[in-house]
Amino acid sequence: MDNTNYVALSRQMALWKQMNIVSNNIANMNTAGYKQDDAVFTSYLQQTPTALGIGSSPIYFTQDYGDYADFSEGSFKETGNDLDVAIRGKGFFCVETAAGERYTRKGQFTLNEDGAITTTEGDIVLSESNAPLFIAPGEKEIVISESGDVMTENGIIGRLKIANFADEGKLLKVAGVLFENVQGNAMEYGADNARIIQGMVENSNVNAIAEMTNLIKIQRSYDYVQQMIDEEHTRLSNTISTFADLA
Repeated sequence: MDNTNYVALSRQMALWKQMNIVSNNIANMNTAGYKQDDAVFTSYLQQTPTALGIGSSPIYFTQDYGDYADFSEGSFKETGNDLDVAIRGKGFFCVETAAGERYTRKGQFTLNEDGAITTTEGDIVLSESNAPLFIAPGEKEIVISESGDVMTENGIIGRLKIANFADEGKLLKVAGVLFENVQGNAMEYGADNARIIQGMVENSNVNAIAEMTNLIKIQRSYDYVQQMIDEEHTRLSNTISTFADLA
């Protein structure tokens, strides 16, 4: 395979990765607390023997550099549900999963069969004492203050554990709305830089129109590269046939 096809295939692989990311964003545009992903690509310079001299140039391959989450705040939707909670400002809810403590902006909570507050996926929502928050049988009034205190008619149960990170960009997305911190990324707990709003959820920050436009652009680019590969294949086939006829 010649350099033209290698360059074209590297571009197609990058476009395929980008298409998967954009498609996943669109699929989650109605998922509360979802943070949009974006792809990062760069050019990989390949020096070849023919890249030297006047009129020559090196070959640039497209390299998948990775992806990252956009942590900009989504819009807020009022639900009136006592166990729906949004964070206005910085911070993440702390939840206990099978893999350990994880972090999320999705505040759609519910009660499990034991009366513990959990996510809709079943993960335990943690208090500042790293314990679950239990609502006793018969307790009807659930109030969550702006500082994160969870109360019923019988008093305060505990305070929601809110995590803040020195660099949110270093967080790793381990599931649709769950993130994991990395070693060396300082974190602290508390809602000092945020307000906890009961009866509301944070919508996804996906811009549906922009993502649909991106999807169309990616598809067109992919088709263009495929056309270039097909034309290059035809050119090589014709060249081989011409040499064969002259032999």
